[in-house]
Amino acid sequence: MNVNATFFAELLAFSIFIFITYRYLWPSFSSILDERRDEISKGLEAASESQKKLEDAQDQSRKMIEDAKSEASTLINQAGTRGDQIVEEAKTQATEEQQKIKLAAEADIEQNVSKAKETLKQEVSSLVLAGATKILEKEVIAESNKEIIDDLINEL
Repeated sequence: MNVNATFFAELLAFSIFIFITYRYLWPSFSSILDERRDEISKGLEAASESQKKLEDAQDQSRKMIEDAKSEASTLINQAGTRGDQIVEEAKTQATEEQQKIKLAAEADIEQNVSKAKETLKQEVSSLVLAGATKILEKEVIAESNKEIIDDLINEL
């Protein structure tokens, strides 16, 4: 076999193969590659857009967290202030209640002291009268002695 004839036969076969491939197969491969290129570019654009949205969402979440922190801090301060007010009100009410109880107790003590004095005066007058009656038995005049006993009661 001749090398030149083989070479030309192979060249002819290869040219036919290229022609058939370029004419019938290449348009479908080209459209598939174009579709794939479009899909990849759309995917890259979507990824880029998603990255921007993610950054925006992170910025918004940081802002919301900062706002929530400042609001929580404000609420904590208000709660502390209200707690102090409640404590002061409770102290004031306790002091007022203490004063009321103290006044009531003092009035009760004063009333009991007055009753005790009155009872004591009556008992002393009875004892004085009984003692004077025994000492003076028949010489006691009720009206004159009553005056003396009343004077003694007033002195006590």
